[in-house]
Amino acid sequence: MRRLMMFAISTITLGPAAASGGEALGPESVGPRTVTFTYEARVTPPADAHELELWLPLPREEDQAVLALRLTGSRPPTVMRLPGSGDRVAYLRVADPHEPVTLTETATIARREVRVTTSASRTGLEDIDPVAYAGELAPSSVVQINDEVRTIARRTTAREDTVVAKARALYDWVYDHMQYDKSVPGWGLGDIPYCLKIGKGNCTDFHTLFIGLARASGIPARWNIGFPLAYGDGGDHAAQDVAGYHCWAEFYAPGAGWVPVDISEARKHPELKDYFFGSLSGNRILLTRARDLPLEPDPRGKRLNYLVYPVARADGQDLPGVSWTFRYVEGASALR
Repeated sequence: MRRLMMFAISTITLGPAAASGGEALGPESVGPRTVTFTYEARVTPPADAHELELWLPLPREEDQAVLALRLTGSRPPTVMRLPGSGDRVAYLRVADPHEPVTLTETATIARREVRVTTSASRTGLEDIDPVAYAGELAPSSVVQINDEVRTIARRTTAREDTVVAKARALYDWVYDHMQYDKSVPGWGLGDIPYCLKIGKGNCTDFHTLFIGLARASGIPARWNIGFPLAYGDGGDHAAQDVAGYHCWAEFYAPGAGWVPVDISEARKHPELKDYFFGSLSGNRILLTRARDLPLEPDPRGKRLNYLVYPVARADGQDLPGVSWTFRYVEGASALR
């Protein structure tokens, strides 16, 4: 592990999405963005705690450039890369904590609009190497592939020959089956049996269902999660608070590479249904990709469905009540 207080990265890329529904969006709303955000976590330790640990996910570098990053906290934080995923977290440990513990990251991100030429892929499933993409083809405790999933996947893709055509058929099926509706308890977990039965949920439910159906069809698929920015052209320089996460998915098509889909945003903005198959608007920050993950350096705690919010543990036990804020401004201005 190493300490990190400020660094700059030279790679450039740009592109999530979360917006109020109801307004048709034009090309100026989905383009690249450069923002500076501050993500702060705060937790009050139990009175008898001997040790408190705090984790905060850091931005990845696919489709976005981390131009600057500063970390501060109650103790000097360290940066760790989680095994198997490439995700990074800021981490700190405080012995005998007697006051609230904080951990803050401030970063400038240049995010691009992603557009993949899906017509570059004209191949079928036989061109996918199942060994190379084993992790993106396998079921897991959080991507459940049962007989019902296999039946739907087989029926939905039976008439399609190419990977892209099969994936589009699954995209359309999830779009038609699911409603963006958080009124029924059980939403937000990516519980595929729940999604199939209820047909409602948030982005987690939409995209876990798509990933499960894709994998059941022999198409590698993976998860992405982070925070949304408001749609727009980046002209509003007032600080904006973000209330919750956003997630999306990707599938692999030989010849085209990893192809993004954002079905829940397409559901909110039907005029962009075709756009969100193969393209991503620039109003998002990518943080992590792992699902069902342990946390280092002590993986004995509860495994996480996904990692986007801060996690705290006191004496090795998960600690509820971690408060957080995520705020951003357009451009490279530092937040105060």
